[in-house]
Parts: sequence; C-alpha cells; structure tokens
Amino acid sequence: MVFIRYQHVERLDADEAEGLLEGRCHVFPKMDGSNMCAYLEDGEVRTMSRNKVIGPPEPFAVFVASHENIARFLRDFPGLRLYGEWMVPHTVKSYVPEIWNRWLIFDVTTEDPSRTYPLKNGGALDCAGRTYIPYEEYAPILGMYGIECIPPLAVIENPDPKELGRIADEDNTWMVAEGAGCGEGVVVKRYDFTNRYGRAVWAKVLNSRFCVFKIAGRASRNEEKRDGTSVEHEIALRYVTQDLVDKEYSRILAESESRNVQGQLLGTVWHCLVTECLWDAVKRFGSPTVDFKLLRRECDVRTKMIRPEAFGLRVMEVADE
Repeated sequence: MVFIRYQHVERLDADEAEGLLEGRCHVFPKMDGSNMCAYLEDGEVRTMSRNKVIGPPEPFAVFVASHENIARFLRDFPGLRLYGEWMVPHTVKSYVPEIWNRWLIFDVTTEDPSRTYPLKNGGALDCAGRTYIPYEEYAPILGMYGIECIPPLAVIENPDPKELGRIADEDNTWMVAEGAGCGEGVVVKRYDFTNRYGRAVWAKVLNSRFCVFKIAGRASRNEEKRDGTSVEHEIALRYVTQDLVDKEYSRILAESESRNVQGQLLGTVWHCLVTECLWDAVKRFGSPTVDFKLLRRECDVRTKMIRPEAFGLRVMEVADE
C-alpha cells in the first residue's frame, strides 16, 4: 500500500456531484480539524496528513503509535485505510473542550474492492466492489476496537438542498458547546453513487457563518457560496471541462513529439481558459477580482482531476492544493 490522498469534497452544485442527492444520503457534520490517515504498509502502521507521509514527533503520528487498538484494526483488516479528523484548533473554537487531540474517523476505504474480511464475532465485511465502506458497516467494527467515528446527523432519501442548508445552519451541533451555535457545515455522502465520470464523490454545505472569509495575506475578500469555494475555483470548474481537456489531450498526443505531454496539457488548457473564456467569466461573475496565480492553480488541479492518467495519478491522488 502507498500514499493515497483523500478525495476532494465537491460543492453541492458542482458538475462532479450531479445526481448525488438522488437516493439515500448520509449527512455528516463537517469537523474543523486536520485530515489524517492511518494505514498498513509492509506490515507496519503508517500515518499521513492530507499531503504527505508523517511520523513522530508529529503529534498525530505519536497519537497513533500510542493507541495499539488502531494497529490491531489495521493488521486484522490489511488493505483498509482509516481517514479521520485530527481535532486540533483551527477556525471553529466553539467545540466542547474534551474534543481536542482526538481522532474521529469519517471514512474507511479499501485498496481491494473485491475483498471480504471475516469478523471475529462471526459474519464478514464484504467490500462488494466499493472503495468507500458505508457507515453502518464500518461503525460497529470500529466500535469493537475502541476507535471513534463521526456519526451522521441524518439519513435522508432524496434530500432537498434547502433542507441540507437548514441542517448545516441549525442542526449541526454535534460536539459543539451548548449555546455556541453550529459547526462548520455538513458533508453529504451516498455510498452507492458514482458520478458521470465513474467516480465516487461527496459534497459539502457550509454553515452560512462560514460563507465569507478573509484570505490570509491579501487585502481583498473573496465571497464564497455555501460550499466555501472561491471565484477562481468557480471559473475553473465552469470552463475547464471534460470536453476541453479531452480535446487538447488528444490533439497533443496526435501532434506532439515531445515527451513533456503533462506540461503541454497544463499549459494548453490554461491558455484556452485565459484567451477563450475570461470574457464570458467577467460577464457571468460580475467583473470579479481574480487572483491569477490561484486561478492557474485551480486550472491545473481541475485538468489533473479530469485526466489523472496523463500525470501518472489515480483519482484519489489528485489533491485540491
């Protein structure tokens, strides 16, 4: 097993999340900590942050090393990965005091979707072709190992976006101090969902308190939608399309003798975005203030998400950096 980044959680109205709400959805609190993972490699427990493998003296790595129950789980279920929120203070300061320095699992994934794991108390965990194991299946197993996980706030058939907004603004009080309002937002998951590109994705809805934030080191303010995305992300999402990336990728493969296909693809898509799409973006988004360095980064990430194989990546390895 190797380092695999956790997927990017999409905004609710993103093209990637189209169709997500058409079924049985789990609505989880979006916790404001640090995304951390534990997994087994060559028989040894490894730990990682969102972007890199870490070890002691990093506090999370020390935490995992001191909790033998995590190692026992990973050795009993080789090939499963634990992704969770390492609760250290960030933006939200209204959590109950006892939450800090705890690791709360929000997803369990498998490297081998065809595998079945026998359970010590009888029965089996059948991955059944899924990368993400449903909450109802992993929660009881984690409980037997004394590993904490984040429970859903609600399970809803075909939820309405307005209802999800209400839950984010009113019902999301799990682990929040009494009278301190609600948490950061919610994450919506549908375990039998894959989008039009064949990927399992989740979506987020932020508490309205978090919809405007000041970017550190900048004089300007970026207005965000409920999902917390910037105008640069919105522009890249709208104009860096599957058709555009596929067209330029096919053309480069057919015409270019250079070995630097990756660099050509990133540069060509960026050129198309700037020269062909910005006038429409100015009209559509109301003459926004645009950070072109950030826009380029969003463009590159979007291109890699659409064509990960061109960069030697798997979908889960493309980070929204």
